[in-house]
Amino acid sequence: MRRRPEVMRVLTGHFFRRFFDNDTIQVEGDTLTTVVRALAAVAAPGLLVAFFLQNQYPQRSRWGAMEDQYFFVLFSFAVMGAVTIFEWETLFPDRIDFLVLSPLPLRPSQMLAAKAAALSGFTALFLVGANLLSGLMYVAIAKGAFFRQLLAHSCAVVLAGTFAALILLALQGGLRCLVDTPRFRVVSPVLQMGSVAVLGLLMLLYAQTGDRMELLLGGSSQMARWIPPLWFLALYDRLLYGSAAPAFVRELAGYAVVGTATAGLLVLVTYPLAWTRMRRMALEEGAHRRREPSRMVSRPVHWWVQRPAERAVFYFIGQTLRRNSRYQVFLAMYCGTGLALAAACAIEVPSGLLRPELTNRGLHAVLPLLLFWVIAGLRNGFALPLNLAARWVFRLSGGDQGECAAAAARWTFVGSFAVLGCVLGVLAFAGWTMRPLVVQAVFGVCLCVLLTDGFFFGRSIPFTCPRLPGKKNFPLMLTLYVGVLPPFLFGVVWLEMRLEQRLLGLVLLGGATAAVHVAQRLLKQGPMEVEEQMEGYEGEFQLLNLG
Repeated sequence: MRRRPEVMRVLTGHFFRRFFDNDTIQVEGDTLTTVVRALAAVAAPGLLVAFFLQNQYPQRSRWGAMEDQYFFVLFSFAVMGAVTIFEWETLFPDRIDFLVLSPLPLRPSQMLAAKAAALSGFTALFLVGANLLSGLMYVAIAKGAFFRQLLAHSCAVVLAGTFAALILLALQGGLRCLVDTPRFRVVSPVLQMGSVAVLGLLMLLYAQTGDRMELLLGGSSQMARWIPPLWFLALYDRLLYGSAAPAFVRELAGYAVVGTATAGLLVLVTYPLAWTRMRRMALEEGAHRRREPSRMVSRPVHWWVQRPAERAVFYFIGQTLRRNSRYQVFLAMYCGTGLALAAACAIEVPSGLLRPELTNRGLHAVLPLLLFWVIAGLRNGFALPLNLAARWVFRLSGGDQGECAAAAARWTFVGSFAVLGCVLGVLAFAGWTMRPLVVQAVFGVCLCVLLTDGFFFGRSIPFTCPRLPGKKNFPLMLTLYVGVLPPFLFGVVWLEMRLEQRLLGLVLLGGATAAVHVAQRLLKQGPMEVEEQMEGYEGEFQLLNLG
């Protein structure tokens, strides 16, 4: 009788640590440090906003206060959605968990209960971390009925974050119940990317329309019905003002309660079913035969990548990204963020109106923005220390480190070229004429070349870079994404619109791009020193630690 609580405690602790045993965010299993850093990252934005709002009260109008309340509700919603997506693969036990734990004297119900307890604790930890300090600070500076507003604030932000986590969990559970593992691996990154894009777009639209809450909610609430964070804002005001709340509150507050209850019910139904199906598939699934690439793929690759060693690394990159779900989650979050920024640039909400409109200048920004985020995401993805145990394979490729690094650049160029084709297809569908499409195509090819050369100027081998704790250059990253990206974007859009009037400038642009590319290749032809990340691995692939 005493053994069962101890088993549950050990199992729950194991599953809880698995949420943080992730090489993308930590080094050498330092779980406590990872937890503290993650909680600090989600708590800081709300605290900063609450701090800067302290001079707005108590003279803040009701609609202005509602705008502030909506930020905290939306922030809780977005944070919990992003955390759930980031931990997408650990929401359910993986195949190794089932294979290792199933032979032990454990009942399946014990494993399910322990995983549910760990998942509940993980969700509660981030809900409290993201909202506790900022909520207390905001309620204090609002100078209203402290305990009444604290109750309203707590209920709204907790239910908003819970709804975001539950709806994504139910979505994954339903997907696992309906499709097999190969199809799930295809659909899952698309679903993750779309979810991140929606969350990012909600935050960006708040920056555009946050000061128009009265226009959005004061009249007809037809649009508000389709924006879940507004449901919880209505619940906030329902609890805060009672019968004196605006007219829209009663209907939308009901959506908040019903929506959260429905999401919870869906999780209760889909999670055990998906668990049972995954457990059976993990125990019955055999080794899959690796299929050879089709001729439609192999022939273009053989033409594009001439050297055999470089071609081997090229295939290895594709197979690694396909089989390792951590890389897929990371790239999906990068691409989803780029999609959200591109949509926010292309869509403008005129002042005094709530009808979104496509803008010509914003559509010109979509291509350079997406190419930047895709290439930057692949470059950072190759630097994640998720596949260090297999890095000895680069010694067997038969080529030098320069060829291994060049394969990563070629793979990135192919990926960015695919993005270029998708964007051109969307612009053609949107009704663009041939002249601006030609400009976009030439600009896209030039940007693919220049951005790939810029991000892959150093000859770093993919999947071989161990993370150095405390050595991440945050100021450099902040400068790149905040200081370099906006001027780059404005300059490219301005140049695109100018060259649409003078197509002859495209020849000059192509010549300048070719010259920069040739100069970059000449600079990289010098002798290459042994990379730090490969030191100490000479000969390891021969012994495999068996000698």
